[in-house]
Amino acid sequence: MPEKIRFACPLDCFDLCGLIATVENGRVTRIQGDPDHPVTRGKVCIKGKKLLDRLYHPERLQRPLLKKGGNWLPISWNEALDRIAAKLTRIKYESGSTAVLHYSDAGYGGIAKTADRLFFNHFGGVTVPKGSLCWAAGMAAQAYDFGVARGHHPEDIARARTLILWSRNPVYTNMHLVGFINQARQNGAEVILIDPLKSASAGLAGQHIPVKPGSDGALALGMCKIILENGWEDADFISHHVVGFPAFRDYLNGLALDTVQTITGVNGTRLHQLAKTYACNGPSSIVVGYGLQRYANGGNTVRCIDALGALTGNIGISGGGINYANKYMAQYLKGELAASQETVQHRRVFSLPRFSEFLETAGEPPIQGIFITKANPLVQMPDTNRAVAAFAAVDFKVVIDMFMTDTARHADIVLPCTSILEEEDIIATSMFSPCLNYSRPAVTPPDGIIGEFEFFRRLAKKMGLAGYPDIDQTEYLKRAVKPLEASFGITWETIRSTYVTLPGNRIPWQDGKFGTPSGKYELYSEKAAADGYAPIPVLQEPTSPPTEFPLRLLTPHARQSMHSQHFAFTDAVPTVYLNAATARAYGLQAGQTSRLSSPAGQLRVTVAVDDGILAGLAVVPQGWWHKSGPVNRLTEIQVSDMGDNAAYNECFCRIERISAS
Repeated sequence: MPEKIRFACPLDCFDLCGLIATVENGRVTRIQGDPDHPVTRGKVCIKGKKLLDRLYHPERLQRPLLKKGGNWLPISWNEALDRIAAKLTRIKYESGSTAVLHYSDAGYGGIAKTADRLFFNHFGGVTVPKGSLCWAAGMAAQAYDFGVARGHHPEDIARARTLILWSRNPVYTNMHLVGFINQARQNGAEVILIDPLKSASAGLAGQHIPVKPGSDGALALGMCKIILENGWEDADFISHHVVGFPAFRDYLNGLALDTVQTITGVNGTRLHQLAKTYACNGPSSIVVGYGLQRYANGGNTVRCIDALGALTGNIGISGGGINYANKYMAQYLKGELAASQETVQHRRVFSLPRFSEFLETAGEPPIQGIFITKANPLVQMPDTNRAVAAFAAVDFKVVIDMFMTDTARHADIVLPCTSILEEEDIIATSMFSPCLNYSRPAVTPPDGIIGEFEFFRRLAKKMGLAGYPDIDQTEYLKRAVKPLEASFGITWETIRSTYVTLPGNRIPWQDGKFGTPSGKYELYSEKAAADGYAPIPVLQEPTSPPTEFPLRLLTPHARQSMHSQHFAFTDAVPTVYLNAATARAYGLQAGQTSRLSSPAGQLRVTVAVDDGILAGLAVVPQGWWHKSGPVNRLTEIQVSDMGDNAAYNECFCRIERISAS
């Protein structure tokens, strides 16, 4: 008789789906969406369905592997533990714990696998990154404005009368938001897409505004100026809840709308109507994507968009908000990891986008060992060729993964790991979904595979790390969520039996109390000024392309893969999407094989023509592995204005047809 097991998708995704595994004779035979999940409601995307493909894929790693003489040799877990323990102990004794670099990212979103960070905290503290490849610029911006990034419950977004999708493509990246958008439309809401690309989500919108890349902040400031000129602002909200309005108003008085139109490519009539609709057809909600902050001016751009909400009072009300991310739940998930962080005495940080630069130049001490968990940086880091060379130059590298990724191939020891379907865990997100999802193990791992939690427990015991908690995985999870019982009466039994949404996580800032130093929304941020940034949102023009590389490269997420996780089993050539006029200018036609070149490198691509793309752009979805051609062979190391975010969209390139001969 088939058994149905409720579990949760662990992918680094907005949606955080509740799923059901059908188990027959000890094997998972089907994955479906859980209709009882309050947000995802039984629907699952192609990436979630691929969890089953990955579980039983023939290329899944089954044993620890040691590289010797350029070949991979299977070794036992005991030998792997002995080698890793000896090497880490020696590095720490000779050079200190910060000679070890630990890089862990969001390849898996569960609490159980945070045992990696727990281990390295007890090890003594190591070198770790700050910032991110993904969202850090916007997070820093909203920290200045609100105190912390918070988002509305999806059901509340559906109550908007005006809903702006600003550089967000939920059809590809946030499928369950689509249902709430459609609810808003059915209730009469006007949906607007602002994006350089006419993405698949344009079908959800009544209008698409193709803003020039990197000019989103200028567009928001132009809207702010028009709102004030016409008296559409919410004077009461500004008076009671906003700091710095006079300085911001004075700045906007000196801003020329002609300049805004030139920078953005949005004409005056459309700009005026957009501002009026947002300000006068409320409540108005903005759902912000992550592409618009992957520019040199990315953090300031998000601050400009935030300002729209502050001027119009669309903050703290149902159907409103500037929805970028949601850090509400994180403050309540503590436990052993939080306790271990408080005891770390030796920690060194570096800017994550500058990973390669740091490895090349780090001293006192130089990096002698790297541990990679839940990440594939040699695909995702800017300037792939430089990242590979810098990584290879380090003496000792360990990677934990389900597959032999491009990063794993360049390691010295590779360790297999468990799937979400093989272990107990709790999955929480801080992007979109408000739910805490308990995940039951559906099947046992194959012989020869242990999970990261158990691996690090054994490694800590072998190395004699004082104070490391010798507990099982269930107890680790219980301790992590224990604060929920004191704060909300939510027990471990409740979490195991149902999907949990924390009280107070529907309409951020409804009480008018913000997390900033002033307790108000800060249009003028003293903290931003102290950190070396403009205290108010200001106009920062996008970078112009150099003559020799006239095309700006954009690298959005693909529908069929979460970053690089699902491009592993193909050797297809990536596709570059060009406007028809751009293709003609270079003598290119759809289907032709071409070469993109940048100061960092070259990439072989197949041409596709798409007039939903502005002229002067080359668009290549990111995530392709080395055998196909990762887009980061083209990207240079660029960092956003704030937050240490990778500014991938500051890449410029040229294209040429590859001769058939």
